[in-house]
Amino acid sequence: MVRFLMTRPTCEQICQQLALTILSGHRPRKVLLCLFGVDGSLHVVGEFGLSGSEADALGPVSLWDAQPLADSVRTGEPVLVVDPIEAAEHYPQVAGESGAFRPLAVWPLSLPNQRVGAIQMVFDDEPDSAALHADMAGVSAVLALYLSLLTSIASFPDQAVTALRAVDAGGGFPTMELAALQSRPARKPGPSVLTDRQSGILTLMAKGLTNAQIAKRIGFSESTVRQETMVIYRFFGVGGRQEAVRQAGLRGLLPGTSP
Repeated sequence: MVRFLMTRPTCEQICQQLALTILSGHRPRKVLLCLFGVDGSLHVVGEFGLSGSEADALGPVSLWDAQPLADSVRTGEPVLVVDPIEAAEHYPQVAGESGAFRPLAVWPLSLPNQRVGAIQMVFDDEPDSAALHADMAGVSAVLALYLSLLTSIASFPDQAVTALRAVDAGGGFPTMELAALQSRPARKPGPSVLTDRQSGILTLMAKGLTNAQIAKRIGFSESTVRQETMVIYRFFGVGGRQEAVRQAGLRGLLPGTSP
């Protein structure tokens, strides 16, 4: 896993690797990767196995929503939902999403004093809880480190590679690198200007188009749209679409608006 992350994969590639290689023994049907945004919500930044309609329906998850993702990140503990009766009682949205209940698991991704995000997996059959815990213990720790560097990895390549190599060598998380991460701002300052492509994506976001619809409109992959969306969020210092669009309107960066 560590050597795979050293290739600087996209969030979509991480989800695919988890489903098809790293966690293939547990046969996850779907994998979601979420990051904790500055708006206090979880935002899906990568997925594997979702249908087009399911992907379109993805939106921010509040930490106070009745969802396993929210509970896991809020408490810092894994959440396994394998009983349809429990799901109906505690997570009605999950129980009623597809008509046929499927077991799911959520693992929080965190560093000392920092919520990073979470991984949600959906299975056809109930997974082996002990084996899943054993596999996810290392995966979640390394992923938390990588994702904490994701938005700033271009500016901190040496720290990123040094930290991952130390883990790969069996040295655990390097104290100096983690201390440096905790002492720096949580997010890299956004770019000073948006590119033409990012401005076009922002305009389509303001019109309510989903990532899949934007990708089809501009002729790029959905993964590229997701990555450009993260840059747009950094530009405005926000963690979600609505706030990005609102800030763009206030600054006169959308057609028909003026600062």
